[in-house]
Amino acid sequence: MRKPCRVLVLTPHTELVRAVADTGLEPWALRRAGAGAASGGRGCVPPERTLVRRDPVRALRELAADEGSGFDFVLSGEDAEPALLAVVRGLAPPPAHAGAWPPAGTELRRLLGEDVDRRPGPPDVTAAPVCRVDTVSVGGMHLLLDIAWPASAAPVGETLWADVRERVRGALDLIGQESGGMRTSVALTAAGPRPVEMARTPFLVASLGPGMRR
Repeated sequence: MRKPCRVLVLTPHTELVRAVADTGLEPWALRRAGAGAASGGRGCVPPERTLVRRDPVRALRELAADEGSGFDFVLSGEDAEPALLAVVRGLAPPPAHAGAWPPAGTELRRLLGEDVDRRPGPPDVTAAPVCRVDTVSVGGMHLLLDIAWPASAAPVGETLWADVRERVRGALDLIGQESGGMRTSVALTAAGPRPVEMARTPFLVASLGPGMRR
């Protein structure tokens, strides 16, 4: 039986831990011995998946150097311990894309579900309410953290929620987003959700798996 993909989460965001678990990954935590921990573990990671170390920075470096550590990724926000964050910054790959949106051409129209042969003009997004979708990508898998709906939007049902989620994931795939955080602004037009802008957020993801250059 294949072991689950393990992600070492260094930042105590409950929604981040939940998103990792919801995607089928296995969240773990790392904390300093004697620092104390909230009930249920750091960021609600259970105690049995929390590594307690006297020197977490050294422990993280050792995990990064050991291809047999059993961990696949490390994930951190800017609120992690500064020395730990510095290690992750050294491990995380530089952004391959600026996150500019929208890209041009046929692939964009396919993503938006439009008829390529009719070559429709761009959707009118100027008057549409806009929601903001926060995601973190881990190994090309896009974890949904939160959707901030505009106050002017109609009551949000499961269909709209799923449509926004899939449009954002499709947009992230289209720009080749592999790792790190992104906030996508999505116009809720009459023709359906339309991604209109992307900006990076300060979540870092680095690989701890075998065969990666560090």
